[in-house]
Amino acid sequence: MEDSKKPFWRRCETTARDRRNQRRIIVWGLAWMVTWLAAGFLIKFDLIPPGMLAAVAATLVPMVLGIGTVLAYRHFLREADELRRKIEVEALALAVGVGLVGGFTYFLLERAAVVSESGVLVMIMLITFTHAVGVVLGQRRYA
Repeated sequence: MEDSKKPFWRRCETTARDRRNQRRIIVWGLAWMVTWLAAGFLIKFDLIPPGMLAAVAATLVPMVLGIGTVLAYRHFLREADELRRKIEVEALALAVGVGLVGGFTYFLLERAAVVSESGVLVMIMLITFTHAVGVVLGQRRYA
């Protein structure tokens, strides 16, 4: 079957090494998010003892797993072929740009009392979503 007739998700097939490295990112990322949610739950409902030591301990595990996720992504980029790396870098550039513009805009909206709470989580979700969209657009462009 010629490439133009293949479904989109089949046109961008990757190597076995890339799939293994992507799974590694997913496993690290899921572990990071589970521990992050657990730490947030423990902190929100005062289930950890008061004091800085307990708070640092509760945040240490998610931080370490977050670093592991970043290192797994770095490993993926180092082992990816040139086209995949190009797609990822373009998606990262788009995500960083949206994060910068969005972050500064959100700050001004917060200062103007248009929004009432910190937008850190909103910005993280926006950056993550933008990166994912950038990867899909890049795969479509270069497939």
